[in-house]
Amino acid sequence: MDEAQSEPIRPTDPDMHWTGWALTTLREAAEIDMRCKRLTERQQERAHHDPKAPPPAFGLIQARLTRSVRLTVALTDRIRNGFMTRRDERKASGEEARRRKRRERAAQMVGEATALPERGIDAECMRAMAWESLVEDEILDAKLDTLSAEEFVREVCRKIGHPPVRLPQSWDERCEMTPVPPREAADRESTYDWSAEPGESDTGRPEPEPLNPDSS
Repeated sequence: MDEAQSEPIRPTDPDMHWTGWALTTLREAAEIDMRCKRLTERQQERAHHDPKAPPPAFGLIQARLTRSVRLTVALTDRIRNGFMTRRDERKASGEEARRRKRRERAAQMVGEATALPERGIDAECMRAMAWESLVEDEILDAKLDTLSAEEFVREVCRKIGHPPVRLPQSWDERCEMTPVPPREAADRESTYDWSAEPGESDTGRPEPEPLNPDSS
């Protein structure tokens, strides 16, 4: 078996992540409709004709299910074509490469901002968590163009549940990180809930595998 086909395609940007979710949801909906069609067919085969009872509307049920499946397939094709069109437009304009570079830079800065090797908090692990958040959160990814480097790192750190110990002053790759003053860090830790999700903690959660940025 071809190994490339056996491995799932991992999303590399919010558009791809949403498209994958939409296509998966539509596929599940179509599978449910097809199961209903087969169930209705079996019920029709086992049904006993009762002259006193109104005839079951098996034909109407099947027609509606068929229409639902047909519309689902058409919508799936429209979503897939829409994604490919947007992707080609971004490539042609250079937007895709620009945003990928900015996304990679942001994830790298979050890794550097939160790393504490003496506490077992690895920069590469934090970078991977930041990258995953940018891919899965369209609103957060959109803020790449509206927030300063410092504001954006703070935002991502709140998202992944790890407060920064140092912050960037600009998006420049040559820019050095500035340590967060201890008092400010203590104030933020008491102000914000740094847990990644309500009711969740890092205990028992496997660390994410480092992700390779999209190389396409």
